[in-house]
Amino acid sequence: MIFFLLKRIILLFLLFYIPNSYAEIHSTSQTQSYLENKKIFKNENEKTGYALGVSLGNYVNQSFSHQQKLGIKLDKNSLLLGIQDAISNHLQLSNEEISNILETLEKKIKKATKIQIKKNEKENLIQGQLYMKKFSEIKGAHKTQSGLMYIIENPGEGEKITENTEITVHYKGFLVNGVEFDSSYNRGKPVIFVLKDVILGWQEGLKYIRKGGKIKLVIPPALGYGNTGLNGIPGNSTLIFDIELIDVKNN
Repeated sequence: MIFFLLKRIILLFLLFYIPNSYAEIHSTSQTQSYLENKKIFKNENEKTGYALGVSLGNYVNQSFSHQQKLGIKLDKNSLLLGIQDAISNHLQLSNEEISNILETLEKKIKKATKIQIKKNEKENLIQGQLYMKKFSEIKGAHKTQSGLMYIIENPGEGEKITENTEITVHYKGFLVNGVEFDSSYNRGKPVIFVLKDVILGWQEGLKYIRKGGKIKLVIPPALGYGNTGLNGIPGNSTLIFDIELIDVKNN
Protein backbone atom coordinates (compact mmCIF):
# COMPACT_ATOMS: atom_id res chain seq x y z
CA MET A 1 0.00 0.00 0.00
CA ILE A 2 2.76 2.44 0.97
CA PHE A 3 4.71 1.58 -2.19
CA PHE A 4 1.77 2.34 -4.46
CA LEU A 5 1.06 5.64 -2.68
CA LEU A 6 4.67 6.68 -3.10
CA LYS A 7 4.58 5.71 -6.78
CA ARG A 8 1.50 7.87 -7.38
CA ILE A 9 3.13 10.81 -5.60
CA ILE A 10 6.24 10.55 -7.77
CA LEU A 11 4.11 10.41 -10.92
CA LEU A 12 2.30 13.58 -9.87
CA PHE A 13 5.58 15.43 -9.54
CA LEU A 14 6.63 14.16 -12.97
CA LEU A 15 3.70 16.07 -14.48
CA PHE A 16 5.76 19.21 -14.02
CA TYR A 17 9.30 17.99 -13.46
CA ILE A 18 11.57 15.87 -15.61
CA PRO A 19 15.02 15.59 -13.99
CA ASN A 20 18.13 16.30 -16.01
CA SER A 21 20.53 13.53 -16.75
CA TYR A 22 23.45 13.09 -14.40
CA ALA A 23 25.85 14.24 -17.10
CA GLU A 24 23.91 17.49 -17.61
CA ILE A 25 23.84 18.37 -13.94
CA HIS A 26 27.55 18.19 -13.16
CA SER A 27 30.41 20.24 -14.55
CA THR A 28 33.73 18.90 -15.80
CA SER A 29 35.51 20.08 -12.64
CA GLN A 30 33.02 18.21 -10.43
CA THR A 31 33.45 15.06 -12.50
CA GLN A 32 37.22 15.37 -12.18
CA SER A 33 36.83 15.64 -8.40
CA TYR A 34 34.91 12.38 -8.32
CA LEU A 35 37.52 10.69 -10.48
CA GLU A 36 40.24 11.77 -8.06
CA ASN A 37 38.36 10.15 -5.18
CA LYS A 38 37.46 6.92 -6.95
CA LYS A 39 39.93 4.91 -4.84
CA ILE A 40 37.55 5.01 -1.86
CA PHE A 41 35.47 2.33 -3.58
CA LYS A 42 36.68 -1.23 -3.12
CA ASN A 43 34.81 -2.78 -6.04
CA GLU A 44 32.25 -2.25 -8.80
CA ASN A 45 29.34 -3.10 -6.51
CA GLU A 46 30.24 -0.18 -4.25
CA LYS A 47 30.59 2.14 -7.23
CA THR A 48 27.22 1.04 -8.57
CA GLY A 49 25.58 1.60 -5.20
CA TYR A 50 27.15 5.04 -4.98
CA ALA A 51 26.06 5.97 -8.51
CA LEU A 52 22.49 4.94 -7.72
CA GLY A 53 22.58 6.96 -4.51
CA VAL A 54 23.86 10.06 -6.32
CA SER A 55 21.16 9.70 -8.97
CA LEU A 56 18.48 9.46 -6.27
CA GLY A 57 20.02 12.41 -4.41
CA ASN A 58 20.02 14.58 -7.53
CA TYR A 59 16.37 13.77 -8.15
CA VAL A 60 15.44 14.57 -4.54
CA ASN A 61 17.35 17.88 -4.61
CA GLN A 62 15.71 19.10 -7.78
CA SER A 63 12.25 17.80 -6.95
CA PHE A 64 12.40 19.57 -3.55
CA SER A 65 12.92 22.85 -5.38
CA HIS A 66 9.96 22.10 -7.62
CA GLN A 67 7.79 21.12 -4.67
CA GLN A 68 8.42 24.49 -3.06
CA LYS A 69 7.05 26.17 -6.19
CA LEU A 70 3.85 24.22 -5.60
CA GLY A 71 3.80 25.48 -2.01
CA ILE A 72 4.79 22.11 -0.51
CA LYS A 73 7.83 22.20 1.79
CA LEU A 74 9.43 19.00 3.04
CA ASP A 75 12.43 18.50 5.32
CA LYS A 76 15.45 16.90 3.63
CA ASN A 77 16.96 15.61 6.87
CA SER A 78 13.74 13.81 7.75
CA LEU A 79 13.64 12.28 4.29
CA LEU A 80 17.21 10.98 4.67
CA LEU A 81 16.38 9.63 8.12
CA GLY A 82 13.38 7.80 6.65
CA ILE A 83 15.56 6.19 3.99
CA GLN A 84 18.12 5.09 6.58
CA ASP A 85 15.44 3.68 8.89
CA ALA A 86 13.75 1.82 6.03
CA ILE A 87 17.06 0.25 5.00
CA SER A 88 17.84 -0.75 8.59
CA ASN A 89 14.24 -1.88 9.12
CA HIS A 90 13.87 0.32 12.20
CA LEU A 91 10.87 2.58 11.56
CA GLN A 92 9.86 5.33 13.98
CA LEU A 93 6.30 5.48 12.63
CA SER A 94 3.86 2.63 12.10
CA ASN A 95 2.95 1.51 8.60
CA GLU A 96 -0.57 2.81 9.20
CA GLU A 97 0.74 6.25 10.16
CA ILE A 98 3.03 6.34 7.13
CA SER A 99 0.17 5.32 4.84
CA ASN A 100 -2.11 8.06 6.24
CA ILE A 101 0.64 10.70 5.91
CA LEU A 102 1.33 9.75 2.28
CA GLU A 103 -2.39 9.84 1.47
CA THR A 104 -2.59 13.36 2.90
CA LEU A 105 0.50 14.40 0.92
CA GLU A 106 -0.97 12.97 -2.27
CA LYS A 107 -4.15 15.04 -1.78
CA LYS A 108 -2.07 18.19 -1.20
CA ILE A 109 -0.05 17.52 -4.35
CA LYS A 110 -3.18 16.95 -6.46
CA LYS A 111 -4.71 20.20 -5.21
CA ALA A 112 -1.50 22.18 -5.75
CA THR A 113 -1.04 20.61 -9.18
CA LYS A 114 -4.53 21.62 -10.33
CA ILE A 115 -3.90 25.19 -9.18
CA GLN A 116 -0.56 25.27 -10.98
CA ILE A 117 -2.07 23.86 -14.18
CA LYS A 118 -4.73 26.60 -14.24
CA LYS A 119 -2.09 29.23 -13.59
CA ASN A 120 0.10 27.88 -16.40
CA GLU A 121 -2.83 27.72 -18.82
CA LYS A 122 -3.66 31.37 -18.15
CA GLU A 123 -0.04 32.45 -18.59
CA ASN A 124 0.31 30.40 -21.80
CA LEU A 125 -2.75 32.12 -23.25
CA ILE A 126 -1.35 35.57 -22.44
CA GLN A 127 2.09 34.77 -23.88
CA GLY A 128 0.48 33.36 -27.02
CA GLN A 129 -1.55 36.52 -27.57
CA LEU A 130 1.56 38.67 -27.14
CA TYR A 131 3.46 36.53 -29.64
CA MET A 132 0.66 36.76 -32.22
CA LYS A 133 0.52 40.53 -31.83
CA LYS A 134 4.24 40.79 -32.64
CA PHE A 135 3.89 38.27 -35.47
CA SER A 136 1.16 40.40 -37.08
CA GLU A 137 3.71 43.20 -37.52
CA ILE A 138 6.02 41.04 -39.67
CA LYS A 139 5.97 41.73 -43.39
CA GLY A 140 3.86 39.16 -45.22
CA ALA A 141 1.92 38.01 -42.14
CA HIS A 142 -1.76 37.20 -42.60
CA LYS A 143 -4.56 36.49 -40.13
CA THR A 144 -7.74 34.58 -40.98
CA GLN A 145 -11.21 34.81 -39.43
CA SER A 146 -10.51 31.67 -37.39
CA GLY A 147 -7.52 33.32 -35.71
CA LEU A 148 -4.86 31.40 -37.67
CA MET A 149 -1.80 33.42 -38.68
CA TYR A 150 0.63 32.53 -41.42
CA ILE A 151 3.43 33.63 -43.73
CA ILE A 152 3.83 31.93 -47.11
CA GLU A 153 7.54 31.48 -47.82
CA ASN A 154 6.97 29.58 -51.07
CA PRO A 155 3.49 29.11 -52.57
CA GLY A 156 4.43 25.97 -54.52
CA GLU A 157 2.46 24.85 -57.54
CA GLY A 158 -0.01 22.21 -58.69
CA GLU A 159 -3.36 20.94 -57.47
CA LYS A 160 -5.35 22.46 -54.65
CA ILE A 161 -5.43 20.57 -51.39
CA THR A 162 -8.70 19.32 -49.89
CA GLU A 163 -9.48 17.67 -46.58
CA ASN A 164 -9.19 14.25 -48.25
CA THR A 165 -5.77 14.95 -49.77
CA GLU A 166 -2.90 12.72 -48.71
CA ILE A 167 0.12 14.91 -48.10
CA THR A 168 3.78 14.38 -47.31
CA VAL A 169 5.47 17.04 -45.19
CA HIS A 170 8.61 17.91 -43.30
CA TYR A 171 8.05 20.22 -40.34
CA LYS A 172 9.32 21.71 -37.10
CA GLY A 173 7.05 22.69 -34.21
CA PHE A 174 7.84 25.31 -31.55
CA LEU A 175 6.27 26.91 -28.51
CA VAL A 176 6.25 30.71 -28.28
CA ASN A 177 9.24 30.56 -25.91
CA GLY A 178 11.31 28.98 -28.68
CA VAL A 179 11.26 25.41 -27.32
CA GLU A 180 11.08 22.85 -30.13
CA PHE A 181 8.59 20.12 -29.25
CA ASP A 182 8.60 18.14 -32.48
CA SER A 183 10.53 17.83 -35.75
CA SER A 184 10.31 15.38 -38.64
CA TYR A 185 13.73 16.63 -39.72
CA ASN A 186 15.25 15.33 -36.48
CA ARG A 187 13.66 11.95 -37.12
CA GLY A 188 15.11 11.97 -40.63
CA LYS A 189 11.83 11.05 -42.30
CA PRO A 190 8.87 13.11 -43.62
CA VAL A 191 5.35 12.47 -42.36
CA ILE A 192 2.46 11.23 -44.51
CA PHE A 193 -1.19 11.76 -43.53
CA VAL A 194 -4.63 12.74 -44.81
CA LEU A 195 -5.27 16.43 -44.14
CA LYS A 196 -8.57 15.90 -42.29
CA ASP A 197 -6.79 13.78 -39.67
CA VAL A 198 -4.65 16.59 -38.21
CA ILE A 199 -5.31 19.66 -36.05
CA LEU A 200 -7.55 22.42 -37.40
CA GLY A 201 -4.68 24.88 -37.80
CA TRP A 202 -2.94 22.53 -40.22
CA GLN A 203 -6.18 21.71 -42.05
CA GLU A 204 -6.74 25.37 -42.81
CA GLY A 205 -3.16 26.56 -43.21
CA LEU A 206 -1.88 23.94 -45.63
CA LYS A 207 -4.62 24.81 -48.12
CA TYR A 208 -2.83 28.10 -48.77
CA ILE A 209 0.12 26.36 -50.46
CA ARG A 210 0.70 23.71 -53.12
CA LYS A 211 3.24 20.97 -53.69
CA GLY A 212 6.76 22.24 -53.05
CA GLY A 213 5.46 25.11 -50.95
CA LYS A 214 6.65 26.30 -47.55
CA ILE A 215 4.60 28.04 -44.89
CA LYS A 216 4.94 29.25 -41.31
CA LEU A 217 1.81 28.76 -39.22
CA VAL A 218 1.02 30.39 -35.89
CA ILE A 219 -1.84 28.40 -34.41
CA PRO A 220 -3.91 29.60 -31.42
CA PRO A 221 -5.01 26.98 -28.84
CA ALA A 222 -8.52 26.70 -30.28
CA LEU A 223 -7.05 25.45 -33.57
CA GLY A 224 -4.40 23.31 -31.88
CA TYR A 225 -4.68 21.21 -28.73
CA GLY A 226 -6.85 23.55 -26.64
CA ASN A 227 -6.45 23.75 -22.87
CA THR A 228 -5.67 20.03 -22.51
CA GLY A 229 -2.35 20.14 -24.33
CA LEU A 230 -0.36 17.09 -25.34
CA ASN A 231 2.97 15.46 -24.43
CA GLY A 232 5.51 18.28 -24.56
CA ILE A 233 2.78 20.84 -25.28
CA PRO A 234 1.24 22.57 -22.23
CA GLY A 235 -2.44 23.49 -22.20
CA ASN A 236 -3.49 26.70 -24.00
CA SER A 237 -0.26 26.79 -25.99
CA THR A 238 0.04 28.81 -29.17
CA LEU A 239 1.98 26.69 -31.67
CA ILE A 240 4.44 27.73 -34.37
CA PHE A 241 5.10 25.38 -37.28
CA ASP A 242 7.52 25.64 -40.20
CA ILE A 243 6.10 23.28 -42.81
CA GLU A 244 7.43 22.09 -46.16
CA LEU A 245 4.85 20.43 -48.42
CA ILE A 246 6.81 17.71 -50.22
CA ASP A 247 4.10 15.76 -52.02
CA VAL A 248 0.35 15.83 -52.66
CA LYS A 249 -1.99 12.99 -53.64
CA ASN A 250 -5.64 13.73 -54.33
CA ASN A 251 -7.61 10.48 -54.26
